[in-house]
Amino acid sequence: MKTPPILLKLLHNSAAKPSPNFHKTASRKGDGGFTLLEVLVIALLIGIFSSIAAPSWLAFINRQRVRTVNDRVFQSLRLAQSEAKRTKSSVTVTFSAPSVYPPTITFNPPLATGGSTQTLDGGGEIPPGTIALSHNAPSITFDYLGNVNGLPLDTSVNPNVPRFVATVSVSGGGTKQCVFVETILGGMRTAEGNDPLTGCP
Repeated sequence: MKTPPILLKLLHNSAAKPSPNFHKTASRKGDGGFTLLEVLVIALLIGIFSSIAAPSWLAFINRQRVRTVNDRVFQSLRLAQSEAKRTKSSVTVTFSAPSVYPPTITFNPPLATGGSTQTLDGGGEIPPGTIALSHNAPSITFDYLGNVNGLPLDTSVNPNVPRFVATVSVSGGGTKQCVFVETILGGMRTAEGNDPLTGCP
């Protein structure tokens, strides 16, 4: 059936005219914002995810701090050994007491390349009280050949083993890494964990 032209014209005119109340009846799609319930749900989800991720993140940061300090101890001992060989004279490496923060390493005589003291705080990035450095002897001496003059006994293993041990750990327990000087020839290695034979004491 064909639509009469008058009716068609009437429909066309009524559709084309704006309503006088157009601003009041317009769609609210443009209105932005969230309801209180939506904000509370998002805040709750963020809190749950943060509580799950925070311990893992803290453990990761502590592992990185321990690794940084342990690598610095290892490099310092290697540097002292190389300097002793280069200068054909003895070099003594002295560690600060475990209660001192930041931990320091002192070289005697001072190294030509690095001075007399190195601070083990990651360039100031490691907060006080987070990392502990312990050792089974306050110092170790490399002779003109890079050999060790008298290794101390490591009493953490039975039977006692002659070796120098410097242990870096998170204060209060947790991640632990260490450096061993195990032979009179100055052989060094690093280890991780709590195994007295293959890991840290």
